Amino acid sequence: MNHIKTCFFLLLCIALLSGCNTENTSTSNSSKEEESIETKENLNVKITLNKKIKDNKKIFISGKSNLPKDTKLTISLECPECTNYYYDFSNDVTVKEDGVFDYKFANEEGEEFEGGKYTAYAETSPENLQTEDVRAIFGKDGANLVGSNVSGDTDRVATAEINFKIKNSSKVKQKIKKNNSAEFTKKKDEELSTLKREAEYEIESIVEDNYKAASIEKIEINQDMSTDQDNKLIALVYLSFDFKNSAQTSYNMVEMFSDDLASKIGTDNNTINQIAVFWKVPYIDEDETLAKFSYERSGEHMIITDKVSSLK
Repeated sequence: MNHIKTCFFLLLCIALLSGCNTENTSTSNSSKEEESIETKENLNVKITLNKKIKDNKKIFISGKSNLPKDTKLTISLECPECTNYYYDFSNDVTVKEDGVFDYKFANEEGEEFEGGKYTAYAETSPENLQTEDVRAIFGKDGANLVGSNVSGDTDRVATAEINFKIKNSSKVKQKIKKNNSAEFTKKKDEELSTLKREAEYEIESIVEDNYKAASIEKIEINQDMSTDQDNKLIALVYLSFDFKNSAQTSYNMVEMFSDDLASKIGTDNNTINQIAVFWKVPYIDEDETLAKFSYERSGEHMIITDKVSSLK
């Protein structure tokens, strides 16, 4: 009997020792799993956004990141200051192998975006939309996400934004048109001024080189507004006949000088359409203009149209 009791006692001890060992093993495995979860490597998220606008009708948002492949993102675009508050989004953007992603915003029927300040956002989608592999990296409720792009105490998300401005296209076109018009006008004015200076210089040279008895009082070069042709001029030449002669001789001389000047100008400068030559004869009258000869272009020549004088 004592022998049976001894055997039973030994079996009971073996059973108890076996149970304790199993419990210790289970506890150890559980602790290791918890430790593995707690020490999971954090992901310091980095996201940068870029934008490209085409014809004010399409807005391309692209991004670079270190997010894992197949991460689901929500891309949104808003313009609070637009006439009708603008907002559009997509929650079906997927990060590619190298961490890049992109999305295109476009209005219905190809309408242009209204001018104003816009903001585009990129945000990691809710946990239930992510793949199992992505959830494993992000951790429960995004617990493993860290960095300046990450926010939230619970349900942590990674975000990025970019601000930009769209100019009103109609105003831009008007400005371009206005600038082009102003530039064209400026160019035409500069061209006209150059032609006026050249014409004045040519008349001065002809008088000084050919008519020793005459001197220049002033020369006025004006645009010929009577024609539709560009850069056509009218020359008003005020001269003085300085040699002392009779009135008739003085008239003959100033008429000859005027005809010669008109002829030379008609040949040498095709921008002058009309020329009028005014003469003073100081030894007869110091103040009054005593003769005037008017010419206008006919082909490559000038023809007399009017002559008035009190010298004869």
